[in-house]
Amino acid sequence: MRRATARGSTWQALATVVLCGLAMCAATTARADEATATWTGVERVVAFADVHGAHEELTTLLRSAGVVDAGLRWSGGKAHVVSLGDLLDRGADSRKVMDLLMRLQGEAAAAGGRLHVVLGNHEAMNVLGDLRYVDPGEYAAYAAEEDTAERAQAKAAFLGRQAGTTEADFARLFPPGYFGHRRMLGPEGRYGQWLLQLPVAVKVNDTVYMHGGPSSVLAGRSLEQLNRDYRAALQNYLAAEAALRRAGLLHFEDVYSRRPDAAAARLAAMPPGDATTALAPLVERFRVADDEPLLGSRGPNWSRGVAFCNECAEADVLRPWLQAVGATRVVIGHTVARNGTVVSRFDGAVVKLDAGMNRAVYKGHPAVLFSDAAGTRVAYVLPDAPPAAIPAEPLYLSSQAFGEDVVATMLAKGAITVAETCAPGVLEVRVTHEGRTVEAVFEAATPDIVKRELAAYRLDRLLGLGLVPATVARNHDGQDGILQGRPANWASEQDRLNARSGTAAGLACQTISTVPQAEPARRAPPGNGRPPRLPTGGWCDMGALYQLSYAFDALIDNKGRTYDRFLYDADEATLFLAGHGAAFGTSTQVPKPLEAPLAKTGAEMRARLQRLDEASVQAAIGDLVGSRSVKALLARRDRILALAAAPAAR
Repeated sequence: MRRATARGSTWQALATVVLCGLAMCAATTARADEATATWTGVERVVAFADVHGAHEELTTLLRSAGVVDAGLRWSGGKAHVVSLGDLLDRGADSRKVMDLLMRLQGEAAAAGGRLHVVLGNHEAMNVLGDLRYVDPGEYAAYAAEEDTAERAQAKAAFLGRQAGTTEADFARLFPPGYFGHRRMLGPEGRYGQWLLQLPVAVKVNDTVYMHGGPSSVLAGRSLEQLNRDYRAALQNYLAAEAALRRAGLLHFEDVYSRRPDAAAARLAAMPPGDATTALAPLVERFRVADDEPLLGSRGPNWSRGVAFCNECAEADVLRPWLQAVGATRVVIGHTVARNGTVVSRFDGAVVKLDAGMNRAVYKGHPAVLFSDAAGTRVAYVLPDAPPAAIPAEPLYLSSQAFGEDVVATMLAKGAITVAETCAPGVLEVRVTHEGRTVEAVFEAATPDIVKRELAAYRLDRLLGLGLVPATVARNHDGQDGILQGRPANWASEQDRLNARSGTAAGLACQTISTVPQAEPARRAPPGNGRPPRLPTGGWCDMGALYQLSYAFDALIDNKGRTYDRFLYDADEATLFLAGHGAAFGTSTQVPKPLEAPLAKTGAEMRARLQRLDEASVQAAIGDLVGSRSVKALLARRDRILALAAAPAAR
């Protein structure tokens, strides 16, 4: 009993010291000097993204941009250079990259310029200990800093705790340089200290530069507050983790994503008493720190909403945020642009600058963004391409390889190969044109249904919604009908419901019209015998996408929407729509069940509806549905706007 009491007192004393350490850390963070987040009157801005240890490519880019000389000394004068983060991981030379940028920061400031380095998710991962993407060469770069006695002690502890493991296991999991890497990138290390004082966003003139992009998590924060809050989130996690290590509740070999559970399990295994009572708050504090939204998938370094999600849905997050921080656009990295090409979205309000600088990994090429009195241009090196305007990114919906306009051309002109017969007149097909292939569905349909399907596609494009995949009228094997694009791995809401209820075998083969089938159409599982993977999460706000679908259905008077016509790209976890053969009636009312959802129609969708007029709608779909249906559609549009403007909707 005395022994247990003495042990409990020791644990209680340790917990008290740890709690005091946490408080001191928070106080130190609060007293830290706050870096300036907003800069105005800058004549020249040069930005690049996502180096990922590609030191050679980075130095070539900086020389070509004229901000360093042949000896890699600052030559940019008063220019502001912005790195969008992700200096680390996937490339062996990340330490050389950090050394270069740390030196250039001082040289730039001395010359009256600035080098802004914003944190990427990979910097945060390395500081926190999430090492999934560390290149072996990155560990090797720290071998000289690794203490041999420390390594030997760690090996003995690992082998003692992990029954059945060998020295070879230790060497594989913790290669030479691992512990030097952890110390130098930890909160007390040279690189860790530098990274922990970096911002996650800066604004230069009218442009915000950040790694991932804005999301609803950032709402209500100024850039200065965001930087403070993010820094505090990192510090809180590190302080709580260090406390649990000192208490013996965390070990260096614990898998990063399982740390909170590992600490809780070790606490639960301790004898009840004062020790567990004292340490329980530490475990809970660590779990809270681990769950911090700023560090999660919708935080500023991970979010991909503005990078590839539906623009009409994401605009309701993006545009208010830009207005709140006093900016007209945001330049982001994190999401590698298709074909290594820098593009813009949201009418130029978003620039995606990550063109895959680490060529060995991404097969891209370094890109640099220039902003000055002449405007904004992008240039490339390796191979060189002179500065040019930034193109708008095409819509990718029914294919992640080709934009929708290209897909529509392929569907109209390509050769059809049947992959599977789902039901009479309903085929899953592949369409090949000029050596390129896309997936699609062909469905035989009457002329009226064909016209309505085409009208839905055209109206979707007029509104810029990006919900209806490329759709063309085609004749196949003597049958007239519709050919509509599909992602490579698509599924329906009905499939999702079937999977959830355990009846996923024999998934429904999706149809795109309201033609009744004598037998329920079925789609067999793929060759591996398993049903297609269904979306279980993702970067896009599925609720916002459904909200758009309600407004679209009410607008076109679609009476045929069923679960098997809400479709998903299961790889991208986004929504698209099929089945508009019963739409475009002449009723001027919206369905009663949709009135409550329509009252929540977002600002961007309302703005797009308001821009519709009789002339534009008539030009887009009048030849397909007639002027009477056009007038009814505009009346329904007015009803949607009235519902959204009602006091209850605000």
